[in-house]
Amino acid sequence: MPLEPVPSPSPRGKTPSPPKHQCSPTVPCPLQLSEMGRQYHHFPKGTFKARFSPPALPKFVVSHLVSHPPVWTWSIKAGPNKGKTFQVPTVPIACDKTASKAVQWIVAVFHSFKAHLNPIAIAADTGRVQPAWLRLYQNNLYIHFRNQLKARPSRRKGVPPTKPASSPPNPAPTGPKMDATHLHVHPLETEVKALRVEIRSLKDKLYNYISTHEACCRHNDPPSSSSSLEADASDGDNPPEPPHPPFELLVQRPDGITVPDGNPPTWLTTALSRIDLPSEFTGAMYSPDGTMANDLPRDAASVVKLHFRGSPPFCLAVRTDRSLLTVDSARVSQSQITSIIKLAPDPTVPTA
Repeated sequence: MPLEPVPSPSPRGKTPSPPKHQCSPTVPCPLQLSEMGRQYHHFPKGTFKARFSPPALPKFVVSHLVSHPPVWTWSIKAGPNKGKTFQVPTVPIACDKTASKAVQWIVAVFHSFKAHLNPIAIAADTGRVQPAWLRLYQNNLYIHFRNQLKARPSRRKGVPPTKPASSPPNPAPTGPKMDATHLHVHPLETEVKALRVEIRSLKDKLYNYISTHEACCRHNDPPSSSSSLEADASDGDNPPEPPHPPFELLVQRPDGITVPDGNPPTWLTTALSRIDLPSEFTGAMYSPDGTMANDLPRDAASVVKLHFRGSPPFCLAVRTDRSLLTVDSARVSQSQITSIIKLAPDPTVPTA
């Protein structure tokens, strides 16, 4: 005889589980204050004109939320529970300039959320977010904050964070003179020190290149003058005959009449033959008066730093009125110098 099927147990005594919540695709879920922060709810379709997702929390926001939980204290003013206060989870959406940096960051997230909304979620008369969408935003962002705080590494009170054991490349010194700074060296500090050493080395190479490669500062002279230019920078004690300057030099007599400078100093003719000036500086130039200026004039069009071996360096400034001026190099910054020229010794070099 076949066995009868086992009857199902009686539902008496069992409480049926509530149906799982399903968010409506057309309208936002109605949220009461007592339901805030308990369950994540989806926004209705058509809420956003561009995808919006809450950002990760910076460290200063995490520290603020740990000490200042985002809650709103609600006091009951009437009824049987009059005088009682409740804390409702919430997220700030407005603040003044005196608010903390973390609160201002949270308010900025709200403005970013509002900028992503379609007109369906914004009241046409006030321009504010509809209350139903606003409660949904605060509920979901509060849950996001809570999950971010739970995900951070936990620390027991009084126990410092542990670091993975690894052998340092340079072991800390031992002995009675051991400094505590050797025990905790941040990797970024070591990298910064290495970069500073590398920058210092590159600067030394650049200055060495400027002082030894003089071809970059030469005037566009005919090829026949190249041999004489190389002789100027030679190590000989007696400088060779200076080449003829590419400019006509003028000098003003005490009576105010301008005449050609028939006896310019050799250092000046040598320097002018090596200077590469713009095309507009052609023709006559006015010789310097022999004094060393302490400050660089504002109308200086070009500044050349001259190194005559055996003499202190100084600068030759070419002004827009076509006059030449010698300036103390200590008063001229590196960024104001157009070029640097190294030359052979010359007894006519001016001194301060």
